[in-house]
Amino acid sequence: MPSVTVPEETFSRLAERAALLKISVDELVKLELDRLARSLASPSEPTRPLTGDAWLAELEAWKRDAESLARRLPPDFVLEESRETMDREREDEQLT
Repeated sequence: MPSVTVPEETFSRLAERAALLKISVDELVKLELDRLARSLASPSEPTRPLTGDAWLAELEAWKRDAESLARRLPPDFVLEESRETMDREREDEQLT
């Protein structure tokens, strides 16, 4: 059987997500690889939206990722998200 090596950090995130879904990491990876293989085989087929527990698990994982990022940023970090900044960056990209 083929095997894949993943970084420890990636495996930890997969283990957390699998635990939320109450499945093994192997099952989660198999599901995702199957989904990826299907999408490569038929790119016109839209992916189905998550529902129920799977959707909630994805939301919880996203929130944990955001909280983890917030803990790694400096205390005085401020994300510049004003409309003026976004427009200026877009204009600068168009000029280059």
